[in-house]
This record gives sequence, structure tokens and C-alpha cells, in this order.
Amino acid sequence: GHVSARVPGTDQVLIKAKGPDQEALEFAEPKDIITLDLSGATLEAPEGLEAPNETAMHLAVYRARPDVLSVIHSHPDWVVALTAVDAPILPIYGGYDPMGMRLAADGIPVYPSAATIIDDDLGREFQQVMGDSNACVLRGHGLTTAGRSVEDCTSRTLTVYELARINYLAYAIGDPKPIPDADLEEYASRQREGRGRDRNRAGSGESSFWKYHRKLLARYLGG
Repeated sequence: GHVSARVPGTDQVLIKAKGPDQEALEFAEPKDIITLDLSGATLEAPEGLEAPNETAMHLAVYRARPDVLSVIHSHPDWVVALTAVDAPILPIYGGYDPMGMRLAADGIPVYPSAATIIDDDLGREFQQVMGDSNACVLRGHGLTTAGRSVEDCTSRTLTVYELARINYLAYAIGDPKPIPDADLEEYASRQREGRGRDRNRAGSGESSFWKYHRKLLARYLGG
């Protein structure tokens, strides 16, 4: 997959490049990030690096939604497996992860094609399916998320990953049931009234969810 971010207040987009001189995702460095405009023209890129094939998907979201500052496209195995059997991602838990519950309860749209989105026509088609949602599943392909920052978008991607994983396990056991409507309404009421803590609310700095995963990554990389 690939990560992109809009430069706030501009029509410029930073995106993880592809090409013969790229570093693998796990080892990406600042030099692997190139700059585009919203038309897809390259503004800054080292020799040997270019925009990924599916840049059109990122740009379609940015053009349609000025509020979006980051887009991430990924290939979570659990998501791909569920789409292969037309198994919807259900809100099957609450307190386990309220953010995941809300995403599932709102409904995660499904783009019906497994083909890569390589031009503006396909990008617009994808955006029409995604709409105002901050997550969209691509059948037989993966996941695209949108957010107000790279941190926000990454957290949402990880949340959908876990949501899909638990759904997969539930389907493997039997016939999963969504949590009761009363529970969904209770969480909606808490959100409206500001009751309870939200681990993803940034407050004056990083959210606790992001800090936790950033530290996991640092430990994994030995830094």
C-alpha cells in the first residue's frame, strides 16, 4: 500500500513513492516521499522514484474532501478474506473497542472491483463509493482510509484491521450477531453528551492509541 498527506493550506500532496530506487515500506526514509499537486503532476521527486500506480485514488479523495489531510491504502489480509466470501464487517463488540464499533455500526462501504485504481475515472468511481466515510473496503484488494492527519489515518487503519480480524474469527466459529441496538444507542448517547473517555481523542497532543502503536513500532525497529 501507500501513505499520503496533504500539505495543510496547499494543493500539494506528499506520498510514498514507487520505483527502482524505492525502499520497501518497512524501511521507508524521507527520500522516498515525493511531492505532487492535486492534478497528479510531480513537483518534487528524486531520480528513480515516481508516484505509485494508485495515486489517482488518493487524489480523488483529496479533491472531493478538503477536510481530509491524509489517505492510506493498505492490504490487510483479514479484510481481503472477508470480501472474498461477501461477509460484511459487523459491529460485534462494544467495550472491546468503541471506535471500531462505531465504524462498523456506521457501515463501511465496499468498492466492488479488485482492479487497481490507476486513472482519474476509476478514482472518481472509487470516491463516489467511499463518499463521506473515513474507511472503504475494496473487494479482493484491501482498504483505504481517510483522516485529519497521518496519525489519525493510521489509527483508523489499525482499528479496521482489528475489527476485520475479530469478525473473521467470529465467522469461523459460526454466525456472528451485531451487539444489541441498545448498546449502540448507549455509546452514541455517551459520545453526544461527552460521557466516558475516548482513547483516540488527541486533546493537547498525541492520542494514547497513536502513542502506544508508535512505541510498539520503535521497539520493533530497535529504536
